[in-house]
Amino acid sequence: MLTAIANWLEDPNNEAFLISEYDDECLKVVAESCLDAAGALRVAAEKVDAIEPPEESNITPEAIDGLADLAAALDSSGDAELMKQASVLDELLLSIAAPPNAYAMRKDLLDNRIEDLKRRYEEPRKELEKANRLDSTAKDIDKSDMTKRIEINEVGLSTRCCPDHPGTSTYRIGQDLVQCPLDHKTYDFRNGYELNSGESVPGGDVSLQTSNTLNVPYSATFDDRQGRLSSNK
Repeated sequence: MLTAIANWLEDPNNEAFLISEYDDECLKVVAESCLDAAGALRVAAEKVDAIEPPEESNITPEAIDGLADLAAALDSSGDAELMKQASVLDELLLSIAAPPNAYAMRKDLLDNRIEDLKRRYEEPRKELEKANRLDSTAKDIDKSDMTKRIEINEVGLSTRCCPDHPGTSTYRIGQDLVQCPLDHKTYDFRNGYELNSGESVPGGDVSLQTSNTLNVPYSATFDDRQGRLSSNK
């Protein structure tokens, strides 16, 4: 009430301001007095709020028990709509009974459990990697080129020289099959072969170089410009 009176005194449309508008000096005195009184009332309102005891909450143990009884009665009614209302009341009762920081505590607990599970799964993996020296092993494998894949255009599709012994002539033992006279190793140029270094060479065929060309008859080799232009007629 004191705050409401202060608001009325500060309102420029109150009766005191309207009556004193006929004279500026009178209006000044009334305005200053009203503002001073409003300020004093606001200070008094703050003091009264500090002195008065806090208003008792309506959420008492008896009220909560009554609400729980109501939820039980609704739940046992058999009506679907009333049972839904009973579920809502149960959730409200759980929210009231829980401490203010219950949600934050629960979330922190779940986060800590996830982090603990991650640590339990990651630590054995790290220990195994350290015991088996996987980091250095992976680097050694990369340096050895044992897993390097050779493209078909990086090697000869068919050659008379041994792929493992440059300059050594091989002899033919079958279709696209040659053998080295030094170690008698067989090389299959069509299906692929493996070098002594462990690298695998994919197979191929020289005829594949022209497999995608246009179907032009061999006689076209001797055509002149006029004959080639008239070949589609």
